Amino acid sequence: MQTAIGVLVMLFAFSVFGFVIRDAIVSNSKDKTGAKRIIATRWNERTLVFPIEGIDRSNRHVVFDVVVLTKDYGWVRGSTTELEKGERRLSPDEIQNEVLAPQLRKGLSSARALIAVGLASQEGDVAREEQRGGLRAIRTAELVRGAVGPAIPMWTLNLGRYLEPCVECEDADTSWQRPFIVIAVRRTDNGANISEALADAMSDTQNLPSPSRYSAFAFAKFTK
Repeated sequence: MQTAIGVLVMLFAFSVFGFVIRDAIVSNSKDKTGAKRIIATRWNERTLVFPIEGIDRSNRHVVFDVVVLTKDYGWVRGSTTELEKGERRLSPDEIQNEVLAPQLRKGLSSARALIAVGLASQEGDVAREEQRGGLRAIRTAELVRGAVGPAIPMWTLNLGRYLEPCVECEDADTSWQRPFIVIAVRRTDNGANISEALADAMSDTQNLPSPSRYSAFAFAKFTK
């Protein structure tokens, strides 16, 4: 009898300890406002990958990888077709070798679906910058489809114009105003709404382009 009671006490203690550890981990991953900080991995020296998970309005889950180049790389200001490294415009060969590097191609090729993201920095009229973001999303989809082929379903996401500074994003070695971003869909419940789940996954994050920091969230099927 005493042995059984002792075992129960130990199990209870381990259960309490597990909850304490879990709560500590969760609290360390959030700031005082509840915003989450996503820990990134790297596919190479210039490509960061942020794993996130969201749910749609029917509580169906989708797991994503947000793939973004470091802040050295991004869209040329005002352009919807050209990318730059620092202040130097990249040639088509450099885009293929640096932006669409073998590690990025391999990582994206295993996705169930891909989402090409377009966004614009805070300068300029909102409507004009939203249009620019849409064109950048389409150009990103064209580049990625050329790199991985047409077999993987593709969407575009236009976030529009950057509205609110994100200090943590800059500290994480990324610049979210006009970077090159592709999102890989890794796992999804049957019938899940990808757009709703992605908006949920990207919301309330410290170091990702949260939808609240941009002027739009236009999700569309890429059919070219």
